[in-house]
Amino acid sequence: MRPILSFTVPEYTMKDAAYGRQFARTVFTRLGAQDHTHYDPSDFGYVAYEGQGYAIRGGNHLAGTHIMGTTKTNSVVDKNQRSWDHENLYLVGGGSMPTIGTANVTLTLAAMCFRSGRDILKYLH
Repeated sequence: MRPILSFTVPEYTMKDAAYGRQFARTVFTRLGAQDHTHYDPSDFGYVAYEGQGYAIRGGNHLAGTHIMGTTKTNSVVDKNQRSWDHENLYLVGGGSMPTIGTANVTLTLAAMCFRSGRDILKYLH
């Protein structure tokens, strides 16, 4: 016996994908660039939304496992990704992001890591 899996992309995700596409088109137009994006209906991640085709595959943008917040009672780490429970422990990376959108998280992670790095340097001096 094998399990049968089915998955439907939620409406809010498709709205984000549509917004992202429209935003990209606006940027391309302002840059004078041509958009050659094409999604093949035979692609395993192909979905149609409001008459447009998309390839939704998930980005393996790993995030979450602990919460960043303002106090020890509502989170695991502070805004610098420093543990509330252990003064010299920083949980640097995507774990502090409770959710992600439809885009890659690389720039957000880089910004968070720079912030953590600055705080670690202050801590060491």
